[in-house]
Amino acid sequence: MVMVRAVAIVFLASCGPVLSQEPERVWGPPEELCVLDNEEVNESSGVASSGLQIGVFYTHNDSGDSARFFRFTRTGKVDGVYTLKGVEAQDWEDMAAATVEGKSYLYLGDVGDNDEDRESVVVHRVVEPAATGTQTLTEFESYTVKYPDKAHNCEAIFVTGRGDIWVVTKNIGGNSVVFMLSKPKGTGAYTFRKVADLTIDTGGFGGKYVTGGAVSPDGKFVVLRTYSAALEFPVPEKFEDWAKSKPLGVRTALEQQGEAICYSKSGKGLVTTSEFAPCPVSIVQLGGP
Repeated sequence: MVMVRAVAIVFLASCGPVLSQEPERVWGPPEELCVLDNEEVNESSGVASSGLQIGVFYTHNDSGDSARFFRFTRTGKVDGVYTLKGVEAQDWEDMAAATVEGKSYLYLGDVGDNDEDRESVVVHRVVEPAATGTQTLTEFESYTVKYPDKAHNCEAIFVTGRGDIWVVTKNIGGNSVVFMLSKPKGTGAYTFRKVADLTIDTGGFGGKYVTGGAVSPDGKFVVLRTYSAALEFPVPEKFEDWAKSKPLGVRTALEQQGEAICYSKSGKGLVTTSEFAPCPVSIVQLGGP
């Protein structure tokens, strides 16, 4: 975790041959969506949009908290707190939502590794809770995953509708690596597969550090954020080639330490959060001002 403040935006992504893409999309300016009313959300590091309800989101804290996540609405009301029974949270850094085989799931990425010395990382999958309130969840899957080469620090995960888990590492100099795990078959041990190298630079302080990622609900776009801004990659015919596409720069809110991003349920908004309490939540709308 690196403390930075975003002050400028210059977009650059170098990732090999550039594939053709759809006409450029237009994202509007960042706006405040809400401020969370629960100060226990003091290091929001991941955010995901509900697959069941419009205007409902989930978030979790960075390292130091227990294995729990929070549900909140677009008004800022935190109306659900969910703890994974028997799980120790080492460094939860991002989360994702995906509807797989008709069921809405949340994926929680215990993938942070600042010292790059973990033998493996863990991704937990839970069925999206249908009820609010404080709950202890006992039914979930846990995937223990190794990298094929060495340990990596990571703060960005996203999951496709196939159930494939993607991670993008957070490396010095913006030299990130993209890895993928094909849909796991249940709790157990797995190994990521390297897909691509990806150089990221959105300008400003922290513009080379990937701190969050998401895939659009229709699977046509992948967004990665840094501390200063975001890049949206159009997905070509072969999903695995998304990192070769020419990305579109997206201006995000000037957050004290912004680490999380997700698409809204409609796919027409990008929602971001920042660490520290009270936690601000911002949105960028598709279609411009």
